[in-house]
Amino acid sequence: MDLTDLDNFADGFPHEIFARHRREAPVYWHEPTAHTPAGEGFWSVATHAESLAVLSDPVTYSSERGGDRPYGGTILPDSPGAGLALNMMDDPRHHRVRQLVSRGFTPRTIARLDVELTRRAGVLLDAVAARGECDFVADVATELPMQAICILLGVPEADRHRLFECTDRCFDFRSGDAFEPTEEFGAAMAELVSYGTALIAEKRRHPTDDMLSVVVHATLPGEDPPTLSDQELLFFFSLLFAAGSDTTRNTAAGGLLALIEHPTELARLTPGLLGTAIEEMVRWTSPSAYNRRTATRAVELGGRRVRAGDKVVFWEASANRDERVFREAMRFMVDREPNPHLGFGHGVHFCLGANLARLELRILYEGLLARFASVTLDGRPEWTRSNKHTGLRHLPVRLHPH
Repeated sequence: MDLTDLDNFADGFPHEIFARHRREAPVYWHEPTAHTPAGEGFWSVATHAESLAVLSDPVTYSSERGGDRPYGGTILPDSPGAGLALNMMDDPRHHRVRQLVSRGFTPRTIARLDVELTRRAGVLLDAVAARGECDFVADVATELPMQAICILLGVPEADRHRLFECTDRCFDFRSGDAFEPTEEFGAAMAELVSYGTALIAEKRRHPTDDMLSVVVHATLPGEDPPTLSDQELLFFFSLLFAAGSDTTRNTAAGGLLALIEHPTELARLTPGLLGTAIEEMVRWTSPSAYNRRTATRAVELGGRRVRAGDKVVFWEASANRDERVFREAMRFMVDREPNPHLGFGHGVHFCLGANLARLELRILYEGLLARFASVTLDGRPEWTRSNKHTGLRHLPVRLHPH
């Protein structure tokens, strides 16, 4: 099995392959293939316990580097963003920068968004209700998270689709291999950099009440220099916009497809069950399919000997279907408890925006339940082609009112 061949991921996450991976070789040395970055093998981790072991030990499994590598990161190819982007930093700097950024994700800030996002979700859902059908990805699931992250970052809403198309081209690899420096990938990255640079300069000159302004002007006690560099700010902007718009979209759309494919669960879903149902959507969709670390020392993992400098890839999408942890793991259940999924990560890199994602999903599904008795497929779902982010390009549905 070649886990770097994106054709294996073109129809959604290949759960059959990973069921075998968990069963036969929970920690597996993946030899390089024609598709593997830098022609370099890596450790592939499929089970919940071993993924949790990696996530729980950020000293041994670094988000930045290890061994003789000048940089590592959290995607399979070594990334020059390691040490600059928040998700590719180690403590203590990671902790200080995260504390700074988390000011924009306080419960009060999230609560303030509740009313505004409820209004916006209503506008989106009323528009598709009037038609009785829609592409749920394009018309609803993409729009609400994108509008929310624009509000948080202070991005002019008129620019949201242009920016989203850039991030989409960086995650949905319609041809070639993942993160391959194709002309399309390069153009998308260049546009993001150009836009982010101009926006950061504007926030420097004219700060407003948004998270990007806070981070641009914040100081980090004990750090030299005490402010984030332009490069770090650019990585921060790109990461937050991409994570805020892409992953919640994929959970919202994938969650609806799961409900359509499990009609008894859709019939059971009430507003009172939305808390557990949303966690189940995150487990089921696992929109960030894998993350990567680099071993900083020789260590044993799942009975295998990992060397300093080895790449270690753990698949949250597989861990979240681990039969040892989840009862009837391949069944979608709106009332699943307990649900120790790793969809938001774990430990020091637990998703900063988890509560925002939960809020958006709750608002969206409260609106759906209030307006529609059922939802059915109106065509074939189309998946993105990526082993890093699992999502839907299109989900044509018919909406049946009460």
